[in-house]
Amino acid sequence: MLWEKVKELEEKFLQVQKEREKLEEELTKLPSGHIDKKRIGNHVYYYLRYWEEGKLKSKYLGKDADELQQKIEYSMDIRKKVSLLREEEKRLQKILDRIKNSLEFT
Repeated sequence: MLWEKVKELEEKFLQVQKEREKLEEELTKLPSGHIDKKRIGNHVYYYLRYWEEGKLKSKYLGKDADELQQKIEYSMDIRKKVSLLREEEKRLQKILDRIKNSLEFT
């Protein structure tokens, strides 16, 4: 029974690890940064702001940035999921390490 639980933990750890890696790969294909809008007169202009090589960069997007805004929001959601998966991965690794250490002392 104990070994079944250990096996379940190992499988869960591998599953979390694969899901995290998959999401991180997806993140490489999505934009990072945030949308900034400037109002000049009656017109609104959109810029993508992002960090590159330690400097804040801006890229002009035009008068419409809805599609990119959706991609950035999706990217932020994925980043949150990746963070939660990393925490779960660390938690599972600690449990597995404790089991391993307790078995070495017996």
